[in-house]
Amino acid sequence: MEFSGYFETHLTLDAPTPERVTEAARWAEGYGLKFTHIELDRGESPSQPMVTYHGKGTLDEELAVAERWTSRLAEAGFAVTRTKIEMPREATGVPASRGVAALLPESCYFETHVKLLLPPGTDLAALSTIVEPHRARLSRNARKVREDGFQERFVTQRCSRVGSREVLRFEGHLFRALETSGVTFEKRFGPQPRVLSVEREFVVHDTALSVDAGWMDAAPVRDAGEVPPYVDGPGSDRDRHPDTYLPNTSGPETAQEKVFDPALKHLDNAYRAGEPVFTDPGLGSRWWDANQRAMELALRAIAGTPWRENLMLRGSMLMPVWVGGAARRPRDLDFVVLPAETAPFGDPADRMFADVVDAVTSASGEGVSFDAEGVRLESIWTYERVPGRRVVVPWSAEGLPPGTVQIDVVFNESLPEPPVPVTVAGADVLAASAELSLAWKVLWLYTDMYMQGKDLYDAVLLAENARPSRELLVTVLRPELGAEAETVDEGRLRREQTHAGRPVPDGWEHFVGDCPWVEGGPGEWLDRFEAAMAPVFRQEGRG
Repeated sequence: MEFSGYFETHLTLDAPTPERVTEAARWAEGYGLKFTHIELDRGESPSQPMVTYHGKGTLDEELAVAERWTSRLAEAGFAVTRTKIEMPREATGVPASRGVAALLPESCYFETHVKLLLPPGTDLAALSTIVEPHRARLSRNARKVREDGFQERFVTQRCSRVGSREVLRFEGHLFRALETSGVTFEKRFGPQPRVLSVEREFVVHDTALSVDAGWMDAAPVRDAGEVPPYVDGPGSDRDRHPDTYLPNTSGPETAQEKVFDPALKHLDNAYRAGEPVFTDPGLGSRWWDANQRAMELALRAIAGTPWRENLMLRGSMLMPVWVGGAARRPRDLDFVVLPAETAPFGDPADRMFADVVDAVTSASGEGVSFDAEGVRLESIWTYERVPGRRVVVPWSAEGLPPGTVQIDVVFNESLPEPPVPVTVAGADVLAASAELSLAWKVLWLYTDMYMQGKDLYDAVLLAENARPSRELLVTVLRPELGAEAETVDEGRLRREQTHAGRPVPDGWEHFVGDCPWVEGGPGEWLDRFEAAMAPVFRQEGRG
């Protein structure tokens, strides 16, 4: 089969010492060639210094060019141990099906290179475990060290004996595995693990695949049954309910509606179970009392783990501390992981979740017990700057319908101020201050595509009880609003919603369904929001 078009050629060199690598880099620079020192995460030859150049024509012509460069390198004292020539997948001759690919030598194979940016301390062994089932391995450019402490890694996926159509399936499953582990494909800044680039090639010539022994072979697909089902890239597994969708009441005495949850918007069925409604008010009162006890038990259990210094409480469970009895009924435990650079996969994240689940399910008291076998987990905020996981732990109490405690944990949330120590339900925890809690509520109201009524309600109560500095507010808003954070005011929410032709907010109906005791419509609460926030926005410092 004739290959023609654009080519990229890599010549791997015998440069076994750091001094020889440096000499080879200088030689390449003198000839205007790209020099890279790839280090595999394992294998018989993990150190692979190489020069790279590009060409256009036929494969035979490119092989002749490679021979000339090989001779020049040999004259300079650098033996070429491998010649690897790649071309774009769209090029002439690249197989589209397994039948055509079967006619090619084993030295022809597909590669996908996913370049990742990872926070300091990322558990690379855990990342390797995530990608290996998808015919992928890790490597790095040893010559590139970032000053900010972050690290770049390549995830290389390899497949042979398949066509480009089948490769897309393998690739889609790799992307989904990365995404589920907390790696975002969005172009964002901040400490979250994210994809910097994706490169796709077809290797048309490889003289020494054995150089990768112990790391990866050509990864041949020997049977059609090995090809996974088609997925439409990142986020394609959308047509399911969240694993944590667990309506926690049953029977004729209760009703529980589905409620849209933006934390799950990577799924088509982005629902959580809404507030249960009881036909018997007495039963409902007893159930809610038991649910509160279950949440308090869970919080005390978590506060008793070694991770108490790494989990900062925020959200509804904290609201009574800052606003008193007007706070809405807590429905979950919200935590931010400290420090912000902690990766959402691998160690220590996996160990932390295991310890938290074990602590909660081992707790019991006040007539409430937890079901360890029924624990569910789900990724949340998959496409956002703060990915996380949701843990749902079922509880039971004699004479009552079952319930659940929902624990939401997010990573990579940068803190503009340190947490404050508070006592909640007898648990000593680190928490977001009232001022930071309000700043976050304003951020979500101003930037979330799916604004929630509960955020407006909470923001009003917080603003009427606490006043953050304008500096704190701008610091929280700036990563999302950019320069607009310096000039935005309390009227933005009303203007944005009016411009979009939507109610203010459009999630108010869901909110009052969950909190039917709330008096006043969204317009009244927006008026209160603007009145309470105006003094904050009008503090000195506006640019």
